[in-house]
Amino acid sequence: MSTLNKKCGVVAILDALGAANYDDEEIKEFLKSRGVVMRLLHDKAESMTQTLDVSRVKTYTFNDTMLITLESQSNYASRPEIQAFVTILRKLLVDSLRRKIIFRGSFAVGEFYEDQVSNTILGKAVTDAAAWYDRADWIGVLATPRTTVHIDHLRENDPSKWDNLLVRYDVPLSEEGTGLLYAINWPKVFWVDSITPCRKNEKPKEALLRLLSQFVIPKGTESKHFNAIAFFDRVAKSLKVKDGRGARKAR
Repeated sequence: MSTLNKKCGVVAILDALGAANYDDEEIKEFLKSRGVVMRLLHDKAESMTQTLDVSRVKTYTFNDTMLITLESQSNYASRPEIQAFVTILRKLLVDSLRRKIIFRGSFAVGEFYEDQVSNTILGKAVTDAAAWYDRADWIGVLATPRTTVHIDHLRENDPSKWDNLLVRYDVPLSEEGTGLLYAINWPKVFWVDSITPCRKNEKPKEALLRLLSQFVIPKGTESKHFNAIAFFDRVAKSLKVKDGRGARKAR
């Protein structure tokens, strides 16, 4: 019997770009790769038991869309909870890129109703994330405007320990110029020794371009890739990286 439970927390909606046009073989490879990425996501959540109760993380998949939730332990999405959730998503984005899946999406804080038995999830946070997950013209994940305000509120009393996870950025939008929102700092992963996708002696920018060059870029979608590279460059500049490999051990 299905029972919807009201919860509060964080909801992310991720769309696999280009997957809608896959042929049969590409669909099989996508499903295989997505399965690996999902296992890595849960492994990352399980490794964070000191800051995150993994039982509170749930995942749903709908065709080429993935939905991930974190139930808060209170009626308010706290700083540690949002940071733990973003840490998981940050690694997920790069793990996916390594397996030829590129995601665009959004995350939102707030209330939602969830029932895994019937594969049902709805509510204000879901609606908010759904309104923004396909708005950006890039590869990456943004915080919705409401969530950006919520994070600013949390930063007023605790501004530290955010920049490695989230960057305030003029996110390029498909129809309306840009939006000054928080975005998940996935490029930072390229400078973290334990999880970097860089090969031996490979610079982070070199690794990014190698990974992006795996993809076919249909005419009209090239801006998503170029905007992702521009975001990467902005993060690299903020790290004051001179040779492409500095500041590697910081988390």
